[in-house]
Amino acid sequence: MPRRPTEATVLEVWEGGLDSTPADRALLIASTATASHGEQDVADLPLSAVNALLLDLRCGVFGDALPCTTDCPACGDSLDVTVAAEELRPPEAIGRAGAAVAVPATATWTTGGFTLTYRALTGRDVRAVDPTAPGARRALLRRCLLSVSPPVDELPDDVLDALAPRLAELDPGADTVLTLDCPQCGHRWEAALDLADHVWTDVSAHARGILHDVHALARAYGWSEAEVLSVSPARRRFYLEVTSG
Repeated sequence: MPRRPTEATVLEVWEGGLDSTPADRALLIASTATASHGEQDVADLPLSAVNALLLDLRCGVFGDALPCTTDCPACGDSLDVTVAAEELRPPEAIGRAGAAVAVPATATWTTGGFTLTYRALTGRDVRAVDPTAPGARRALLRRCLLSVSPPVDELPDDVLDALAPRLAELDPGADTVLTLDCPQCGHRWEAALDLADHVWTDVSAHARGILHDVHALARAYGWSEAEVLSVSPARRRFYLEVTSG
């Protein structure tokens, strides 16, 4: 069940995420978007579900248009792109907010003489692996393995590498990838969008804006933070205009 966070909740999320890792921030924000999952529960959802919750919050608080900036890898031209949130949802989830929230899917596949049973990656998996550590990608792949037959201490690297695209098929929406065309040179390429980082940037800017209002109105009227937050944004803007005039 998606929900729209209050301004007080946005401030709590911002404060809680300041000293957190990107993975922890993503789970914190995602848990704020739903009344039916706590942060620990959200950690055990597949990545597509975590992304769906991030999109629910992004749409509910900031709208469904995500402005992005990137550079063309061919000519270096800078592109300003606005992405609709629905473009980032798997086709089966479009129009059904929160529909992707589920237990991780599982599958079995035989390759290179091994039969692998594996599951979709979860938020907990991403949180457990340092992305800057050597072998981080393969450490994530190992976490999704439920069983290997015949048993082996270490799977060959080529088997693990072959498993990676299977995970994307198992959990559509786990990766947010955009297909872009450069208007300058015509080059087409795929670019990954760090949805959690994008939403965190929005949350951080919004929280700082709220705190600026609190500071200005506290100085002008002696109101507490709670008293400022109890005033609607429209009325707050009026008071700010009066005090600045």
